[in-house]
Amino acid sequence: MQIEMFEEAEPAHAKLSPSSAHRWLYCAGSVKLEAGMPDQSTEFSREGTAAHALAEWCLREEIHPTEMIGDELEGWVITKEMADHVADYVDYVLNIHGDDGQTNLFIEQRVEFTDWVPGGFGTSDAIIVGDGLCHVIDLKFGQGVKVSAYQNEQAMLYALGVWQTYGQIFNIDTFVLHIHMPRLDYVSEYTITVKDLLRWADKVVRPAAAKAVEGSDNFEPSEKACRFCKARATCKALAKHNYEIAVGQFDDLEAPLEPTAPELLSIDEIAKLLPQLSMIKSWANDVEEYANSVLSAGGVVPGYKLVEGRSNRQWVDEDTAAKVLYDKGFDPFTKKVISPTQAEKLLGRTKAAEIADLVVKPRGKPSLAPDSDPRPAYGAGAVDLF
Repeated sequence: MQIEMFEEAEPAHAKLSPSSAHRWLYCAGSVKLEAGMPDQSTEFSREGTAAHALAEWCLREEIHPTEMIGDELEGWVITKEMADHVADYVDYVLNIHGDDGQTNLFIEQRVEFTDWVPGGFGTSDAIIVGDGLCHVIDLKFGQGVKVSAYQNEQAMLYALGVWQTYGQIFNIDTFVLHIHMPRLDYVSEYTITVKDLLRWADKVVRPAAAKAVEGSDNFEPSEKACRFCKARATCKALAKHNYEIAVGQFDDLEAPLEPTAPELLSIDEIAKLLPQLSMIKSWANDVEEYANSVLSAGGVVPGYKLVEGRSNRQWVDEDTAAKVLYDKGFDPFTKKVISPTQAEKLLGRTKAAEIADLVVKPRGKPSLAPDSDPRPAYGAGAVDLF
């Protein structure tokens, strides 16, 4: 069955949206650069859209997500895996809402924060508000980097919108911001008073929004601001920023790349360089992908062309190949025990505990991270590995 979702009479995204706040709040020039650039739709983004739609539908219609398995929503067929993860989020929202009638639940609610951002609005996944206290819950269906609710700009803008719209009605004085990532079994919470929220809105949001709206040429490249910027591959400010970090002794892009050898850097210099490396690597990949897309579309990149990449041999027909190999006395199939995660999905939640004693999670290998990372240090003796 294909489910039709509720139609929106107004645009789904504002020019200065909460989801891109981490960018326009700190790099006002990015708004002008991104203007007119199409959104990049990927399999992951389409899956996330379907998961959000499923959560909305189930909360509105008061049905369990598993009842939707096999149905098509937003062009995506709902699988058991998606339904189970969305069920975790739905249960989380309903547990906070309770059944005592003391709170109000708003699902996929549009809120406006135009008192600070011209034309500013957003759609919050779930808002639960009672007398004095409001929960703002954001579902993130990705399974990559964990997103913290601590001073999260997107969630804080949603809270700001709730305050502008409902603050006086419900006498809200405190917000609890939630980031729920069911595929990572992860929840982050951050509590902020209305007083602190409004101070942030006046000192940070209002001036940043004014610069962005007027078409500022002020660029402030950073890993967080540039990560999802649609203009990152062709942004001169980012190119200059990364180039100066990598080869600061050169003033010319035509000069050969000869960065200082790592063994000649002091440990303090290395410590200053490390935070920039991930952005440099990501940017370099973006530039290559952009050049590839230009050539793929029939454009010209002076000095470069597309060539055939490496490929591996494969069977013309796997079933026929398997039969021929079997007739010749060979077992054509490889066998491997399924993973604990796959086994738990087959068993279901109630029976998954029966195999708990068979599963162990070894320590991961040491990974470099800044002191601000919430994970504890690897442990005493780890330095001996190096």
